[in-house]
Order: sequence, then structure tokens, then C-alpha cells
Amino acid sequence: MKFISKLISLCLTLISAFTVYMVYRLNILPAKYFWPIVVIFSLIVLFLDLKLIRKKTKGFSRFFFMVLSSFCVVGLIYLLTYINATYDFMNSLVFKDYEFATYDVVVKSDSSYKKIKNLKNKEIASVSTDKNYDQVKVLINTNIPFKERKIDEVSKLVASFNSDDISSFVIEDNHYELLKEEYPELNNTSKIIKTYKVIVKKEKITNKKDSRDPFILYISGIDRYGKISNVSRSDVNILAVVNPSKEKILLVAIPRDYYVSLYGTDSKDKLTHAGMYGIDTSVKTINNLLDVDIDYYLRINFSTLTKCIDLIGGVDVYSDRTFTSYVDGSIRVEEGVNHMDGKTALAFARERHAYESGDRHRGENQQEIIKAIIAEMTDKKNITKFKDILSSLDGTFETSMSYKNITNLVKMQLDKNIDWNIKSISLDGKGSMMPTYSMGQRRLYVMIPDEKLIEEASEKINETLK
Repeated sequence: MKFISKLISLCLTLISAFTVYMVYRLNILPAKYFWPIVVIFSLIVLFLDLKLIRKKTKGFSRFFFMVLSSFCVVGLIYLLTYINATYDFMNSLVFKDYEFATYDVVVKSDSSYKKIKNLKNKEIASVSTDKNYDQVKVLINTNIPFKERKIDEVSKLVASFNSDDISSFVIEDNHYELLKEEYPELNNTSKIIKTYKVIVKKEKITNKKDSRDPFILYISGIDRYGKISNVSRSDVNILAVVNPSKEKILLVAIPRDYYVSLYGTDSKDKLTHAGMYGIDTSVKTINNLLDVDIDYYLRINFSTLTKCIDLIGGVDVYSDRTFTSYVDGSIRVEEGVNHMDGKTALAFARERHAYESGDRHRGENQQEIIKAIIAEMTDKKNITKFKDILSSLDGTFETSMSYKNITNLVKMQLDKNIDWNIKSISLDGKGSMMPTYSMGQRRLYVMIPDEKLIEEASEKINETLK
């Protein structure tokens, strides 16, 4: 029994030391909590160790402390799984200097072309403004030699395809999905025979060294299933202007259809389309729109957040009217507070047809969903689901904030228990039909910005930052 008690003592000491190290590495506990916990924890472990190795501890007393210490070892191992899951999740959020763009090789649906090899020495068209085309060309050439044909805008490419002037083309996947929305016939007349993935380099957008200083966080919500590392249209565009010293947060919702000058071009486009050219383009387009300097960004896959909402038992969200979802006719939202599961919350976040202000109101609903998720995830009743929640969020977030920036914010919240004063504003404008960079001369519905609201938003952002 003495040998076993010494073995248990050794395991307890080693696991305890490793636990302290892991908590230190996690770097989210303020010093006023960390060191008292370490001291008390060390004294408890020392007491148990002495009881286990002392010769005077015999019989039932030794057995009792062996059992108690064994329970402590099991508890610490269980705690380590939570610490490790948190560490891995927070590291998975941190900035990567690249993202992926998926390209589709498209042919006629009734074509005899079934595989990429069938296009050997054939003509494959592309849009001449595509910045990633050279990478795609190299990848196609690894499979087959082919003839290039450049077309100066996407609407002309579709016209050539529909008139049989071209029989195949290569285009970025989000752009292809957009084409099928604007030209519904493509859903029946076209098919994909090959996909390629290319790497798109990103800049590290970080203007602040310490996240405890005032900063602007751009929240970009992707309304499609898939990996967060893929370029995608940004259907949710919210600026979170955070001033920790004043304990203030200003949320600025920007409509997805806002007609803006697209960074890196001489043309205008919908803000949502900027995401197809990379997160950098979205950030710089908004910087120019509001005359601000975004410090960090956070990309969220709203579709996969439904898993998280279901795991935490749903969210309570207020709706200012009753409506049936245009996304799913089986979902009905009542005026007042609704307890929503993941599917209903996503439909609520996507709803715009039920409101006169359309996309502006949708932005406000998305803000409410974000607040509700935060409220539920910080509720003590969900602590037992912590690991499952982190697992469900894996691959749904990406940020340009460093690990240290993130943990500093967490430590500050735990240290001061800040009751944030959160205010929200939404930009607005007038609907119109205009040509866009992404779709050429084909006119799309856009929202012409209200310049007065933009000016007022810029002033409020600067006031919050001061």
C-alpha cells in the first residue's frame, strides 16, 4: 500500500504542476486570481502529498487519502481537457496570412464533356479582370493543355455561353453562385466538371499593439455553409467600435447591398461582393466608405453557428413583428420575445422581406442574435457543455487579432467584470438598379448610401474611440 500511495503522490504532483503550467500558458486569468489560486492549490497538493508519504499515516487514514488524492488526479485530468480545448480553439482563431478561393470549370449540362481531360486542347474562357487566373491556369495545365479566351466582363461571358459562342469557362465559385442567382437558366444549362483551389495572400490588418486600447473590429458574416478559410460574399457587415476604458461598444450595421467604391478598382459594387475578392478588400472598402481605420476583423460562418445555438439550448430574441420566414415557410416568428433554435435563429438573421427597411432591419436582427448568443454562452448552466460548444465552433471563426490580444481582453473582462454600454446604429439608403464591378453592365438591386447617415456614423465612431 505504501508503494501505491507514493505512486499516487507522484502522479498528483506532476499533474498539478502541469495544470498550473497550462493555466499560465492559457493566459486568461488576471494576476489577482491566478496567484492566490496557485498558492492555495499548491498547499492542498502539499498537504495530500505529506499525508500519502508519511509513515505515520496508516490503515484507514492512508486509504482515505489515497482515494481523495485519486479523485483529485481524475479531476485535474478532466480540467486539463477543458484547458486544452480552450487553448486549441483560441489558437485556431488567430490570423493566417492566406485564404482559399475555389474555381469551377463549367460546361453545358448536355455536353459530352464529363471530365477535365475532355477539354484537352479545347478553348476555356475566363474573365480578364480575375486576379487569380494565372494560378488557376497553372493548375489546369497540370491536367491538360488548353486554349485561353479572355472576356472583359462576366455578363458578356454568360451571353457568349448562352449563345454557344463558348462551350466552357472557369470562374471563382462564389461568382458562379452569383451568376446562377442572376441568370437562373444556368442552374439547368450548366454543370461543373472540375474544381481547383488556389491560395489568396492576405495582409495582416492590425493597427493596434494592445487590444486594451480603443479599437475597431470588423465582423464579417458568411451566409454559406463551408470553411471559414474560403473567400466568400459577406452578408453580415458590422463594425464593433470598442473603448475598454469607457466601457463602451458601438455597433454599426452596414447593409450588404450598399453601393460602394470597391477597393482596388475604379468601379462600384455591392459591399457583399467585396468579400469575393478577399477579406482585405472588404476591410479597405469600408475604411474608405466611413473614413476609419479598422484594427481587426472577425469572420463568422453564420450558417454553422446554428450548431452552437442548439447546443446552448436556443436563444431568446425579441422581434418587433410577426412574420413567416421567406427562407423557410415552416418557420414563423411572433412579435415579442421568441425562444429560437439554431434553424429559427438563422432564418431570423436572414429575414429582410418582412420589413420595409429590408436589409437595414436584417442587420439589426443579426446584432440581436449576436447579443443573445453571448448572453447564453456566459450563462453558468452552459458550463458543462463548454467542450461541445467549442467543438461546434471549430472552423466557424477567424480573426486577425493575436492570441495575446484575445487573452488580454478576456483577462480585462474577468478582472473588471465590465458591464458594457452597448449602442447600435444602422446605415441606410435608397434602393436602385445599377451596374456593378462583379456583374458588368447587368443591373442589380443596390442601396445608394445616405451620405448624411455615413457622416453621422463617422462622427459617432470617432466619439467612441476618443
